[in-house]
Amino acid sequence: MNYRDIGPWARGIVPLLVVAMAACGPKPAPVTPRAAADSAAAAARRDSLAAAARRDSLAAQARRDSLAAAARADSLARAAREAARADSLRAEVRRNELEAARIGAWGLNRADSTQLATMIHFAFDRSDLDATATGILDQKLRLLQQNAALRIQIAGHCDERGSDEYNLALGERRAAAAKRYLVEHGVAKGRISIISYGEERPLDRDHTEEAWAANRRAEFVVVTDTKR
Repeated sequence: MNYRDIGPWARGIVPLLVVAMAACGPKPAPVTPRAAADSAAAAARRDSLAAAARRDSLAAQARRDSLAAAARADSLARAAREAARADSLRAEVRRNELEAARIGAWGLNRADSTQLATMIHFAFDRSDLDATATGILDQKLRLLQQNAALRIQIAGHCDERGSDEYNLALGERRAAAAKRYLVEHGVAKGRISIISYGEERPLDRDHTEEAWAANRRAEFVVVTDTKR
């Protein structure tokens, strides 16, 4: 049946029926307080997880930055130690050259000048002379006996371990041990003076066993007069 075929009264009722049918259709479920709370809690969890992820990322970056900074600091410190060590060794070579030249002015040849300036070394916390040290001192004995006008100073040195006061005393014992050996073998004690520098003048400024062994020494220089 066509809409135009119904009567006027029916045509007036149709819109009302459409409205009534629409009103009787399904309605959206109402939002309860529980559902709203659950939704808010889920959003809060998402925000919390996102914030934790950001914190973890920042912490990881901070750790990477800290490790990189530590590596740079270690590299710079190592380079500084190596440069200081090289400078110290160059300075020692130069001192030895000057001392050998100064000794040479007394009429000694280059080999004898070098021998007279040769250092002796000591074990850790010891001032006694080992066989290597006495062998070096025996060579100096020959030179001192052949050149009666030569006067020398023996300087005792230590590594960096121990207090300043202890190392000064230990350095003096080392210098005194070398002097005592030379005097006991015929050199007049008035020709030899001693001094201690403790740890103040290291040959090698590194902090290793090798460096410490190099710094535990006694040095020999020619002087014009003596006080001890």
